[in-house]
Amino acid sequence: MLYSLLSRLATLAIALLFALSAASAAAQQTRLPDIGTAGGGIMSIERELAVGEMYMRQIRASAPVLGDPVLNAYLHDVGTRLVRNANDVNFPFKFFWVNQNQINAFAFFGGHIGVNTGLIAETRNESELASVLAHEIAHVSQRHIVRNMDAMQRSGPTALATMLGSILLGIVNPELGMAAISASMAGMQQRSINYTRLFEQEADRIGITILAETGFDPMGAPDFFGRLAEKYRYASKPPEMLLTHPLSESRIADTRLRAERMRRPNQGQRDELAFWLAKYRVMVRHTKTYNATAARNDMTDTNQTIATAAQYGLAIALLDSEQPQAAAETLAPLLEKDPYNTFYLDVQTDIFLALQDYDSALSMLEQAYQRMPNEQTVTLNFANAAMQAGQLDLTVQLLRDYLVREPKSVTAMSLLVDAYQKRGDTSGMHETRAELLALYGQFDQAINSLHNAHRQSSSTLEQRRLQARIEQLMALKRQLEKLS
Repeated sequence: MLYSLLSRLATLAIALLFALSAASAAAQQTRLPDIGTAGGGIMSIERELAVGEMYMRQIRASAPVLGDPVLNAYLHDVGTRLVRNANDVNFPFKFFWVNQNQINAFAFFGGHIGVNTGLIAETRNESELASVLAHEIAHVSQRHIVRNMDAMQRSGPTALATMLGSILLGIVNPELGMAAISASMAGMQQRSINYTRLFEQEADRIGITILAETGFDPMGAPDFFGRLAEKYRYASKPPEMLLTHPLSESRIADTRLRAERMRRPNQGQRDELAFWLAKYRVMVRHTKTYNATAARNDMTDTNQTIATAAQYGLAIALLDSEQPQAAAETLAPLLEKDPYNTFYLDVQTDIFLALQDYDSALSMLEQAYQRMPNEQTVTLNFANAAMQAGQLDLTVQLLRDYLVREPKSVTAMSLLVDAYQKRGDTSGMHETRAELLALYGQFDQAINSLHNAHRQSSSTLEQRRLQARIEQLMALKRQLEKLS
């Protein structure tokens, strides 16, 4: 994992405001509704995609979005498996981690689903994690945010504008978001609550169906939510998830009954090594709630999967405490048994780099890349190792190829900026930095970087291409201002 790089990426995040007072005017545009699409009268699918992308830029700038490639690959894998079994999918889903210890997950416009690292730390199996993702997928596929906006619009443009602002505030801080809704909608409060209950019930029903159809244990939903409700029953400050997803006893009972009806034989018997590796990685490296002592204790667990994940966690803990040789000895048996496991390859790369053994790192990653050329963990580690070894042409080639497939990879762009800078390609550095800044919604700085690239370029064709991109970013800036 590109740990030092990802730490630097966190400093790029600059807080942006989520107020959307002008959105009420946009919501009142006269347009034909999407036939057969819930909420289409107030916001078309196309506009929801555009709005969702703008919000994602703001979230990258204001929330601690995690750029850990191996964790991102795992979350994407689980999420997309669930989406394949969902109905009413109108756009591609994007799953991302937020590095916060609070137990929470959220969905918003355009198929974006964020998951706090604290959530996987709390879950006890992959079906519990998948149950939360399935629930959020149901909120998106049924367009619950847009449908709630539709209901609020009937109360007048002021209520709708406030609702929009509260939704975005609630993404970052659910407690403040719910307070904003309650404070500004006294006359509409009961109606809003009724809609929330309706949507939660619908998301429960659809989410459990998605869970079962994907092959997960549907009991993961009532088990997790029931345990969460019991654990925080008398807490003065419950987790963020319980603020946005209130759990009544009747709701949990209904969920359990539905899950029991949909459960199939042997559904709970799954290979969950990837889940446990992700969980231990999160706890050791990101939430900092697990250490080497705890890992050594768990290595004696009778569940071999947990014992293996604990050994992996110990290797990370040793590496992060600047003991790369001890980390290598701990990881070696796991890597020997499963040499192309991306969790292991990622940590072994960092071990080689810490030991300045660049040849071994490049040899290992080249073999893995030939086997898995499109895998993000392998590609990004290969590019980073190549740059550390001074092979800048290889770094640039790997990253440019990867960005064709994944044009919104913050990690890849940041690496490419560094590679261009070290290679002395100032035009490429400024252009790539512009695209990186644009992903954070920092359009003024991005446009300035493109002007710098334009001045550095001696090719008329390149200058025209850069000028066209400047005009595109200016249009995106105006679009963002309309939402602000």
